[in-house]
Amino acid sequence: MQGIRLNKILATSVVAPLIVVTLFSGCGQTEVSEPVKPDSELGVAAEIPEIEADIEELEMNETQEVAFRSGMEIGEVPPAFHVVDVTGAHRGKHLCYRCLYGDRPVVGIFVRDFDDNTKTLIKKIDQEVKLHQDKKMAAFVVVLTDEPESAKSDLEKIATENEIKNVPLTVYLGTDGPVGYNVAKGAEVNVMMWQGDVKANRAFQKGQLNDQGIEEVIADTELIIN
Repeated sequence: MQGIRLNKILATSVVAPLIVVTLFSGCGQTEVSEPVKPDSELGVAAEIPEIEADIEELEMNETQEVAFRSGMEIGEVPPAFHVVDVTGAHRGKHLCYRCLYGDRPVVGIFVRDFDDNTKTLIKKIDQEVKLHQDKKMAAFVVVLTDEPESAKSDLEKIATENEIKNVPLTVYLGTDGPVGYNVAKGAEVNVMMWQGDVKANRAFQKGQLNDQGIEEVIADTELIIN
């Protein structure tokens, strides 16, 4: 029995130090593991400028879109200005539609060039004016041009082909637009709505006006007829 006990004691005395050595050896290996190589040595840093450039370009594009502003601020009062009526009830006359419509709910559409979406927008606004006659809603299109005479025949054709009967198409001499309306040079279409003061304003650069933009403009009419 004493021999068996002695063997157990010896076995325990041998195993225990081995466990301790192993544990400390493991910790030692963890502590002295090779340092992580810097990103520059792994080739990661070479990719960072490209990523940063992409992010910078994205931010710049977003800033450009947000920074594009045109037209009057909400709450401003539209000043008087004169146009030549081409297709409306006062065709051929030089008059102030802003003055004529007074405090009625009005949609003013300032245009530098026509594409299919612009024509669709005008046609839909024409339908809105007819639909809200009980609210005395009114609208007019102002073409900003340095050549009003050449624009007149185009406007007559547009009105006929699109059956625009409730929105007069007019011309304004000068591509800068009337003073106080702040139509930016980059704006192909600028829609402002007012009833006494400006309630809504949306501007579109060349090629920007699409189906969604048209629907958003139409939805804005609720701001002046309710």
